[in-house]
Amino acid sequence: MSAIPSRPRLSADDRYELASRAAMHERQSRPVHFVVFGLIVFVAALIFIAVAWRHNSAANRTLMNNHLSAVNVERMIAQISELESAQSQSTVDDRFAPIPDIKTRIERIGEQIGLTVPIPRNAQPRTEGNARLLSFPYTVRDESLEKILQWIQQSQTQIPGLEVREITINLNAKSWQTKVTLTRYERIE
Repeated sequence: MSAIPSRPRLSADDRYELASRAAMHERQSRPVHFVVFGLIVFVAALIFIAVAWRHNSAANRTLMNNHLSAVNVERMIAQISELESAQSQSTVDDRFAPIPDIKTRIERIGEQIGLTVPIPRNAQPRTEGNARLLSFPYTVRDESLEKILQWIQQSQTQIPGLEVREITINLNAKSWQTKVTLTRYERIE
């Protein structure tokens, strides 16, 4: 007879068991856990990138604010330096510095104009905080009102801070009589 072996036929249960074992081996050989692990790492990386981007944006805003503040500070320092150099180079007299010979200066200005200026009455200086108000009441008589007014104006321009507090002008028969009170604030040193 024939030498061909006969194939045994598998029953339906054997075929089902074989198919289920094949499906199980197929599932075990698929790398699903690697794919899931890769997806978890990808999602974690996306979250990390989002947090890092947000932190970077906040840090960038802080950097820009600090940069603007630094530019403003540098500008203010430059302005202060300019003001200090202008103050140190200024030749203008200090408006409130004490002048010990102020009465003599006022009299000399009158002599330069050709006016006889009498010595004023002594008035007590009035202290206001860290300054004092000096008051010099004068009564001047001259035939020329122009000389008197020129004396007042020259005194104000040549002596820094000198002001006219009050002035009264009267005309007598041959001369002008002017009562003027000159005042000046001085810093108390």
